[in-house]
Amino acid sequence: CTNSRIEDLREVAAFVKGKKKADHVEVWIVPGSKQVETQAIKEGLDKVFQEAGFGLREPGCSACLGMNEDKIPAGKYCISTSNRNFEGRQGPNARTMLASPLSAAAAAIEGKIVDIRHHLS
Repeated sequence: CTNSRIEDLREVAAFVKGKKKADHVEVWIVPGSKQVETQAIKEGLDKVFQEAGFGLREPGCSACLGMNEDKIPAGKYCISTSNRNFEGRQGPNARTMLASPLSAAAAAIEGKIVDIRHHLS
């Protein structure tokens, strides 16, 4: 799964630890597989995400394909870490921008699209 490996979740958890998402932002963390989810929970990453206000969703394709209830509402914007985008992929009339996991996390914290390089040492 693109950008939802355990390494990706570790990197994002390290970045958001001690921070909170912007109030007007909803954040979904979707592990790429059940195995990744199990490892993330074992490492306590779920707690870091919860403290930051990020929701841990069911592992798998989820919003990447709008396969389950994890669809982006019409007219809403999404910053997705999936690997491709096309009209209606994540929900009818949803607007999606693609980003790296760290870029998406930084946007969630700041509440707007930002240059991740300003957050890196």
